[in-house]
Amino acid sequence: MLSLGGAGNRNWTGEVQRLASLLQLVADRALIDKAHYGVMMESDGYSVVRFDAAAMKWQALDTESAGRSAARFASHQLPENIRLEVLEEAQMPGAESKEFAAERKEEEEQLPQFVALSSGEILPVELAMFLLSDGDISRGASISYTSLAGLKVEWQVDD
Repeated sequence: MLSLGGAGNRNWTGEVQRLASLLQLVADRALIDKAHYGVMMESDGYSVVRFDAAAMKWQALDTESAGRSAARFASHQLPENIRLEVLEEAQMPGAESKEFAAERKEEEEQLPQFVALSSGEILPVELAMFLLSDGDISRGASISYTSLAGLKVEWQVDD
């Protein structure tokens, strides 16, 4: 008899590990390229962006012209039964100023919730990824990343 009961858990575990690995890869790439990178997150997926200093805005990566290695940075859609939640997002330097807030609102520019600076610094972020079963949370994991503590993944412990 074939049992597929654990397939949802394996998919969810793989998605948590995929996102954690992507955050580490983005942080490494920012340091190597001497550029600012970020990850824009929605409840159903995420995408990598790069700060364009000439345009002074975050822009999606052109993964097609960048070759095979850029495929790792392609936008990713989560399966329907997995949800991503940003618990604490990066606070951009100067973002609290009224001028910055008004300018951002005018341009309707979204800021990435995860930011890796060219200096190697990571702006602190905390995320949660949930496996849903019949609309309710059946499993959860948190992913946090700071410059001091590095990447940390904590899995929900079953009671």
